[in-house]
Amino acid sequence: MTSTTADILIIGGGGSGMCAAISAATSGASTLVLEKCPKVGGSTAMSVGSFTAANTSYQYRAGVNDSIEHFVADMKVANGEFEERENKALRRILAENAGATVEWLSSIGVQFLGPTPEPPYEKPRMHNVLPNSSAYASALLRECRKRGVEIRTSMNVEKLLRNATGEIIGARANGTDFFGRRGVILATGDYSASTKLKAKFVGEAAAKIPPVNPNNTGDGFTMGTSVGGVMLQMDRLYEGLRFAPSTRPDPIKLLPSHPLLSKAMRLIVERLPKNLLAVVIRGALTSWVGPNNTMYKAGAILVGHAGKRIANEDSDKLMARAAAADEKNTAFMIFDERVAKKFSAWPNPVSTFPGVAYAYVEDYKRYRPDVYHRADTIEELAQSTGLDPAVLRSTVDDWNADVAGGTDSRFDRQHLGGGVSEGPFYALGPMNAFITLADGGLAVDTELRVTTEDGEAIPGLWAAGSTGQGGLQLLNHGLHIGWAMVSGRVAGRHAAQAQTRSDLKPAESITVA
Repeated sequence: MTSTTADILIIGGGGSGMCAAISAATSGASTLVLEKCPKVGGSTAMSVGSFTAANTSYQYRAGVNDSIEHFVADMKVANGEFEERENKALRRILAENAGATVEWLSSIGVQFLGPTPEPPYEKPRMHNVLPNSSAYASALLRECRKRGVEIRTSMNVEKLLRNATGEIIGARANGTDFFGRRGVILATGDYSASTKLKAKFVGEAAAKIPPVNPNNTGDGFTMGTSVGGVMLQMDRLYEGLRFAPSTRPDPIKLLPSHPLLSKAMRLIVERLPKNLLAVVIRGALTSWVGPNNTMYKAGAILVGHAGKRIANEDSDKLMARAAAADEKNTAFMIFDERVAKKFSAWPNPVSTFPGVAYAYVEDYKRYRPDVYHRADTIEELAQSTGLDPAVLRSTVDDWNADVAGGTDSRFDRQHLGGGVSEGPFYALGPMNAFITLADGGLAVDTELRVTTEDGEAIPGLWAAGSTGQGGLQLLNHGLHIGWAMVSGRVAGRHAAQAQTRSDLKPAESITVA
């Protein structure tokens, strides 16, 4: 059997994996990345791309006087009831390193728009990548090549390898053994595409919801636990509804990622009037973001492809699970003229990029005519959406009766709003249920070493990004990208400083289940 050896072996070539590789390489370690997909980027390249950080040059230019302590305090507020679960040591690492990481990314060609406000944060600190999230992957890949990082794609990791003393020394992929003289870093993303893990920790209803990234199958979780690691916070998934993909090309997503273009874009957008910038961004905003929950509170309802209400609209989770329970995974929001008027102007957007742009009902008519429906009667609206007119009519009549009576007779919804009674009538959809990400992760220490249930570091094994989230809450926009980059850099630096092992002979192979 052939083998390949480097100082650091990294499993996963997304944002955290490439950051770890660059960090290790610039710390003097030879570095090899194994990526199972045909190209690098992972969920980072598929994200909105927001990076929340304090004490950046973007803030300084905007006159924002921020601090690490303000950042931590705001994360406490955002956590709410989940604050008691927070890994405060890892949160401190994120807060202290996020700003420097934004500056480092800027130094390798990534440009941002911002900072923009992100409630409930007190200070504007959300940095939005330009022109789109693929800029991260492009810049990190260029830097990997510049630093001599070897990247191999389409590599399916079959087994972890450890020596006679129990140290993790490498992995087997595509029939070849790959060794890391100083260590192995797991950076394989989350488990949002693992039906097995979702069913075990969250339930069968959640397991039926498809992921945004189908490659996040929880490989790192399985590998980490097979050698004594512990999974934390596996009960929390981001379940919600998104619009079906647009048949129109998204001009923002089509823009190529190049440092000069990104810099030119930043200089331009920083000088654009806010109202004009909002118009530019609305096309992207309406391309996939689902409607704001406040529309349901105002009286809108959610129906499945059969034309009947399918869930309690107070809950994103319940709506997503109900849509996914049907093999068509399809739902429509139904509302009337009263709700349409309310969500046609500030302060009631249908969807939003906080602090950047807001989309209203008319924006969907302009940018997404395929998901915008308007008709004078419920029956005509049903025909436009492909729903059964008689069934939808009955659904709306039953709902209006419930609103008049003050009680939801089907799902015990608490926020009834004003019903669906004033024509013309509207529908937004089809929408589909997706899991955008999962907040579980392997337990890690402050050096990002994977730890056992007793808190002991597993020799030779680190984890970064979602794989090494370690109990962090990350409950506001821009924190997952921040943690991916920060944790990757921290893990890479510490792994590169580890002692070189001389015993790279596998004594045991751990199969990935």
